[in-house]
Amino acid sequence: MFILFHQMPLAAMFLAVLALSLAVCWLLIGLVRVGISRFGRRIDQPLPIRDSIINACGALFALIVAFSAAGIWNDAVSARTAVQREADAVETALTLSVVLPEGTRSELTAGLQAYLRDVVGVDWPAMAKSTPLSDAVFEQSEKQLLGAIHLVSRLNTAAAYTPLLSQLLEIRHARLARLTASVAGITWAQWFAMWLISTTTLLAIIVCNSHAFRMQIVAAHLYVLVVSAAYFVILAHDRPFIGRISIQPTAFQQLMPR
Repeated sequence: MFILFHQMPLAAMFLAVLALSLAVCWLLIGLVRVGISRFGRRIDQPLPIRDSIINACGALFALIVAFSAAGIWNDAVSARTAVQREADAVETALTLSVVLPEGTRSELTAGLQAYLRDVVGVDWPAMAKSTPLSDAVFEQSEKQLLGAIHLVSRLNTAAAYTPLLSQLLEIRHARLARLTASVAGITWAQWFAMWLISTTTLLAIIVCNSHAFRMQIVAAHLYVLVVSAAYFVILAHDRPFIGRISIQPTAFQQLMPR
């Protein structure tokens, strides 16, 4: 379900989050007002509930949002670093291939160019759909890269081409880091905890202001707006390779022949 949010335009994503939050807000308002009447209490009298509950729940929500945001930031940095490392290693390997015999150099260059095409045309769309790493779709680019590695390692004077072989291995290491980052993000446990804490805080606000309907509406809607903004920011940055502000394969496209 979150993939649908991730793939929305940013404006539509925020409006969708806000609409869901408002729906929960009005559901809670209705349940609280009906529940107060059912328990035989007057709707215009304050309930014996302390406002400190709101402060405690709000602090917990802020804490878990900060914890999740820190993880998202680290994942984004790791993903961008892995992409740049991979592209730099491919460029270096293409440069070092000039030391190879003519036939081997042509074969290696063709293999690396095929690898770049597979990364841009196959890997990136798969990562944008949060495809599991075990999926066979990623085997296509892996096959091209392994072929290049085997080609260089089979040379009789392989020791002379150690720098080139090291760069090919660096491509593979960076590729694995990129793919791992593509499925990173906030876990279901974190999403559930954020939803539970934010909903509990909203319920506390509604209950504590149940005796003043206008204040109840204003306070609840202000909190919904703030929470929606927090969820929007997290959703927009949760997956490094999904969404309108995701990492693009520009570094690889620049290495492809025009």
